Amino acid sequence: MRGRTQRTTADSYSQSGRAAQLARPERRRPVTNLQRGGGDAGEAGPTGPDPVPEHAGVPSLPGADESAARPASPVAAGRPVAKAAVLIGLGNVTSRVLGLVREQVIAALYGATGATSAFRTATRVSTAAYDLLLSGAVTSALVPVFSDYTAAGKTADLSRIISTFINLTLTGMAVVVGLLALATPLLVSVLGADVEHFDLAVDLTRIALPSILLLGISGILTSVLYARQAFAVPAFGVAVYNAGIIVAALALAGPFSIHGLALGLGVGALLQVLVQLPALRDLRYQPVIDLRHPGVRLVLHLYAPVFLGMIASYAVVIVDTHLAWRTGSDSVAAMGFAGTLIQFPLGLVGAAASLAILPSLARLASSAEPQDQAAFVDLLLRGMKMVILLIVPLAVALIVLRGPVVSLLFERAAFDAVATQRTAVALTGYAPQLPFVVVDQLLIVAFYARKNTVIPVLVGIAGVGMYLAVALALVTPLGMLGLAIANAAQNSVHGLILFILLARLLPPLRSIALAGFVMRIAASGAFSAAVVAAAASVLASSLASPDVLPRVAGLIAAGTLGLTSYAVALVALRVGELSSIVTLLRTRPRRG
Repeated sequence: MRGRTQRTTADSYSQSGRAAQLARPERRRPVTNLQRGGGDAGEAGPTGPDPVPEHAGVPSLPGADESAARPASPVAAGRPVAKAAVLIGLGNVTSRVLGLVREQVIAALYGATGATSAFRTATRVSTAAYDLLLSGAVTSALVPVFSDYTAAGKTADLSRIISTFINLTLTGMAVVVGLLALATPLLVSVLGADVEHFDLAVDLTRIALPSILLLGISGILTSVLYARQAFAVPAFGVAVYNAGIIVAALALAGPFSIHGLALGLGVGALLQVLVQLPALRDLRYQPVIDLRHPGVRLVLHLYAPVFLGMIASYAVVIVDTHLAWRTGSDSVAAMGFAGTLIQFPLGLVGAAASLAILPSLARLASSAEPQDQAAFVDLLLRGMKMVILLIVPLAVALIVLRGPVVSLLFERAAFDAVATQRTAVALTGYAPQLPFVVVDQLLIVAFYARKNTVIPVLVGIAGVGMYLAVALALVTPLGMLGLAIANAAQNSVHGLILFILLARLLPPLRSIALAGFVMRIAASGAFSAAVVAAAASVLASSLASPDVLPRVAGLIAAGTLGLTSYAVALVALRVGELSSIVTLLRTRPRRG
């Protein structure tokens, strides 16, 4: 899952982005740039990549005024970041809700069947191509470099860099799409599609591939908008993407069956580009590819190790998909539906925080001033505490209430009780990694902000080894569940190693207070899990009702009790960060 926002190998889609500055929000003269919103099908999954020596061999940006955008203080800096995270979170909620609706449409039309597995196999090919060519560059290189040029007021240079990458993306991806279309039968064979669904997977892959051209343009546009602190359009761009897929899937299901769903990927990508263009009316496009420009060279330099790491991570996707097909023709489909449920809290909490914090971390990291380095650590620690606090109750709900949640959301029409059980099994393996993944996302952007893309890559390669060891050991006795556990182990270990390495570079991260905070959160989560489990037992008849309303009421009741018990435990254990969250939720986010 790499280069990252993170991704579960079960997920067929990816999404990228980033965001926000620490300094006082001032109106800048618009730079000539573009934007892009999020990326692909709207869901990015949990696994991770990347990590090493500080700024090792990374060229500095010529002429950038490193003090120009220095925040006044960590506290003042944190407020814009937090509000940016709220805005991005709202966009993520909208896109995830529509992503969930998209999955419900797929479930109702095609169920957790071999045909759906063929579609998910097809999207893995197109997503891999998009991620390798561009998605990983957004947070690792494009946003940090665009932010530096934006802060320095170098509008002409920024315009030239953006135009270069748009032209490189169009030409490079066009060639790649053509080559992949020719090699599709080989790719589908390697991914392990069974004989019955092989031809369908080939057809769907070829239909899905052209969408990556539009996603590439969208990715560059998003990077520019986030670098300019314009969060609203990219935050909601993926929602438009998902809406396009939903409409196309429903409209084309009759004449084209599941092929219409693959066509919907292109429809959604086109809409995502179109909705972003008005925000970039000041862009001066240039038909140029300037590989000698220092900004272009810096982006390529930063992305090179990430690209290598993503190749390693996609080896995991290949193995995971191949093994999943071997555990049943419905496994890839079930893992995909479970991956969608995992992506919802990740997008709401992890992606929002990491995208909002990256620009601020990048500006602090570029300064050698001791107070800015201290502010860097302070901002990162507060971000880690926030995401851990928020993600734990969501993880508890998904683990304890997995069966009723899957049944309520997906079990209708072609999606039967067997599909519910299979998806719940996959969710059991995926969900425990959530706290590790949200922290991992922040740690990755912290390394990227320091223009260090090597360490995350090396750790990502180590994570591949962890996945392979666990998957190969568990796939025979546990089947699909073993693959989900392997994915969780990969991402969890990735986050732990990244934290250890970053703490060695930044000793203040070795905080006893952080360890105590984690222990209090774990205790609160365990208490909440016990309450939710007890509530689920009492409400068992409602949760198993054939009618929708009793199930909804049961889930709301169990979830409310779980959240309340979690909050009570936080107060009892004196977790002060809870009051910060409450204060933030009472403020109105500023729209970039």
